[in-house]
Amino acid sequence: MAARARTRPRPTRTERAPRARKRKSQLSLDSLNRPEVLGTLAAVAALVVLLFVPDVRTAIADGRDGVLRKLGLGVFVVLGWTLLGAIAVWRRWYQRGGRFWRKTAGVVALGLFAWGLLALNEADWSAGSVMFKEVSLGGQAGQRMVDGFFGKLAWLGVLILAASLLAPTATRWVAVNVPMWMEEGWRRRYPHRAASAMARWFSFVLRKPGLNREEVIIGAGGFERIVPMRSGPIEGTPVVFRPSIDAASPSSTLGTGAAATFTSVVVAEPPAVIGDLAVPEAADEDGPDEPQQLGLELGLNRSGWQLPALEMLNAPIPSIHRKHDNAARAQLIVDTLASFGVDATVVEINEGPTVTQFGVEPGWEVRYKDVQLREESGKTLLTADGRPRTERVETARTRVRVNKITALQNDLALALAAPSLRIEAPVPGRAIVGIEVPNDSASVVTMRAVMETKEFQDLARKSKLALALGKGVSGTPVVADLAKMPHLLIAGATGSGKSVCMNAVIAGIMVNATPDDVRFVMVDPKRVELTAYSGVPHMAFSEVIVDVDKVVGVLQAVVGEMEARYKKFANVAVRNIDSYNKHPRILIKLPYWVVIIDELADLMMAAPFEVEKLICRLAQLARATGIHLVVATQRPSVDVVTGLIKANFPTRIAFAVTSQTDSRTILDTGGAEKLLGRGDMLYMPTDAAKPIRIQGVYVSDTEVERLVEFWKDERFSALAPEKADELLERALAEANGGDAIIDVDTDDPVVEKARELTLQHQRVSPSLLQRRLKVGQLKANRIIEILEDEGLVGPREEGESRRVLVGTPDGLA
Repeated sequence: MAARARTRPRPTRTERAPRARKRKSQLSLDSLNRPEVLGTLAAVAALVVLLFVPDVRTAIADGRDGVLRKLGLGVFVVLGWTLLGAIAVWRRWYQRGGRFWRKTAGVVALGLFAWGLLALNEADWSAGSVMFKEVSLGGQAGQRMVDGFFGKLAWLGVLILAASLLAPTATRWVAVNVPMWMEEGWRRRYPHRAASAMARWFSFVLRKPGLNREEVIIGAGGFERIVPMRSGPIEGTPVVFRPSIDAASPSSTLGTGAAATFTSVVVAEPPAVIGDLAVPEAADEDGPDEPQQLGLELGLNRSGWQLPALEMLNAPIPSIHRKHDNAARAQLIVDTLASFGVDATVVEINEGPTVTQFGVEPGWEVRYKDVQLREESGKTLLTADGRPRTERVETARTRVRVNKITALQNDLALALAAPSLRIEAPVPGRAIVGIEVPNDSASVVTMRAVMETKEFQDLARKSKLALALGKGVSGTPVVADLAKMPHLLIAGATGSGKSVCMNAVIAGIMVNATPDDVRFVMVDPKRVELTAYSGVPHMAFSEVIVDVDKVVGVLQAVVGEMEARYKKFANVAVRNIDSYNKHPRILIKLPYWVVIIDELADLMMAAPFEVEKLICRLAQLARATGIHLVVATQRPSVDVVTGLIKANFPTRIAFAVTSQTDSRTILDTGGAEKLLGRGDMLYMPTDAAKPIRIQGVYVSDTEVERLVEFWKDERFSALAPEKADELLERALAEANGGDAIIDVDTDDPVVEKARELTLQHQRVSPSLLQRRLKVGQLKANRIIEILEDEGLVGPREEGESRRVLVGTPDGLA
């Protein structure tokens, strides 16, 4: 290997300095000697010399005037394009590919828009002999660019093209969000309020400097935010409190794990209204609407209501480990069916909170035939013992009939040691037969567990009447919208879970809706189920109706509200409550009304004809007005759940009942008699051919107390809406004072029949006349008064019963 050559020693700093200065001077001289630099200097020198020649200056001036007349100030746009083009060539931007050409097209489009904008201005300016008032600032070319309607339309299109090419992301965001903001602004600010809105905006921007903003913490739904806010409330504006739920605090007046602290927030007064229409307000120079703007920034309700947090409800309970092995039970089902000659296979297992559904796929019934084997010559083949040789051939193959599986229901229950089975044949939308076997212990489905699911959250964003019903046999949450039902009929025996289901309906709406959104009308003849909700601001009337004598008046009051709403719809030419609330002229929105009747059987016994007529009328007409019925009964017989009532309640829920007849009365099919109780129910929606088995949600009394205490808190006392007690009192007065409403002549044939009926009894009552004469309650009361005036019956005794004064059961005295 050759030795490495010896390198020269590196020069010192003093030796390198002269060489560096020499290189710099050499580079500067080389740059001056480049051809393009020398050519540019020569061209500039030639132009300077030509400017001092008289004829040349005149030619240049004429050329300048011609260019300005043709292009106007758009010549600067052309100059800008030229400079950008030179820079692009110098910096070699054209090598960047498609991005460069997209940006270039955007710059050209932006320049054309600026050129057209200059052409719209005919200023009284001049340059040389050119008057821009005649040709506009954009020159003749610019005038042609924006000439006519289509020219201006194309000019605006060039702006959109430039924006989409230069800033595609920002343009897409503006195209998506601005139309929505404009639509909301149009609804919120009707044209006759535009001036007031502009004045308030300027007052907000030009507010006095003495009002500083500071950071405050607001609790909303269990989550805390830091938002800007004024240092103090404005005089004359109310202060409300927002709850901030501390899930870790054990000291809570609302229950363990749901402690609440409250922070004051300024909320603006709502604008003055006359009826349901908005009245413009004058803007104040102090900017009093700024707290209202703050409320909009927070996303809070204008009225100041705050929804309770889900932490007030009990936390989900983990599922219980099952004692039985589902795989072993599935094999037992297959073996039991096979022992009876039924070929089937378990293809899926769905474990729910109460029952486990085994999906059974029916097998095949195969028929065979023994055929003798023959040689080619036709001679029969024989075995070694001299018998004809045969072969079994399949002749037919058919599916196992579903009724063969359903007929073995009791045998399957015996084999599985189950108290009862329910067979769903077939499962809707599936080619299987569902065999539902009860679990050893039912899991508790809490309301919070269903309300935290994505299905309920998506529905709650669309509707204020979202209901969390429970979980299906496969453990999937089942939710529904009361507005689409539109009425709900619930039936079940005592202790089956009917009252808990009604509490779940009420509690679910109270968690999701404010009193401005939903009002309740509650009728509780048993006096123990719904009285806990008395005093909450959601109540349409001041009390829960517990007196059966007031029920007819209550229903008449709801009918009066329905008719009044239809008149309001006619005034603004809308068809339903949703269109009415979205109308731009309407400021005060109508709330939904939910009429809850706990025991229909008691009402049908007191006044069957009036109650049935009013309930059916509401069920037929009240949907469009936002009034919905939830009716429950523990005796689903044909005299309580009549055909007319059942026809107007397409959505029904059946809990455990005592007989198949009751199940057919409520669902038009059997199955409810085999339910397990304690929330196990069959849900029949309007869009389903068969009922769905659900384990209903459980709402404890403690959870109800928390919600009621939350809504009855003092911080909401100033926000409580006005009650409709006047409407109820007027309806009760009409129901009790029938003579002022119903005028019955003494010669009326109905009165004559009433006399004959009275002489056949020792005591009579208005309900007796209603049942026998087929008249309403008001007319029956009036007939009783006529009979009292004639001396046939005595004064009122023992409730509504009257003693017959003349005659005996056998005839006249």
